[in-house]
Amino acid sequence: MELNFDFSEDEVIEAESFSGGGYGVLDTGIYEVTINHAALDKTAKGNNTISLGITTSDGHETTIYSAFGTIDATWASGTENYGYKDFQAFMSSCGAKTITPTPYTLKKDDGTVIKELSVVKELHGKKCVLAIQKELDVYNGQEKERNLIHSSYDEKGRTYLEAKGNLPAEKKDKVAARLQDKLSKAYKAQGSAPVEEEPEEMTGLL
Repeated sequence: MELNFDFSEDEVIEAESFSGGGYGVLDTGIYEVTINHAALDKTAKGNNTISLGITTSDGHETTIYSAFGTIDATWASGTENYGYKDFQAFMSSCGAKTITPTPYTLKKDDGTVIKELSVVKELHGKKCVLAIQKELDVYNGQEKERNLIHSSYDEKGRTYLEAKGNLPAEKKDKVAARLQDKLSKAYKAQGSAPVEEEPEEMTGLL
């Protein structure tokens, strides 16, 4: 899989300027997490995507699928990926400035193989702090939940600029004070309005 990633300090700073034990979807909040694996895949139209298998400090495991939409600067259509700066900030929070696709076997606790993945070597086992939102949506008439990454911080809870300037971790607390569930337009309408087309999902992962 060919994938080019160029670290951009400007993208990280822009993302931060806008940031204001179980399984499954996490409640909205700030979490200290360990990246179990960061699985790469592609959409049907060829965009690169990443899904993050994480464990929180209290042992809750979940997977955030297609985090940041695509991890390319633009969608295959040429449309700008507005989540790209957030992906840059996430990579920075984990101290990763390159992407090396590496084979990884995802297994159950008993050793049973679930799937063969291609993961980002630089993210494996890394710790960081994530501001995570629960998104409530309606799709094909069914209510559903998923997690979105609102903003990312290093292991000490600092933004890129806070860490670079050796400043205290303050922005995370400000974000935590106003972080709320995200409600889609379809959810707000409770199914009375047409459901908007969703971003392309990953194909064949888990």
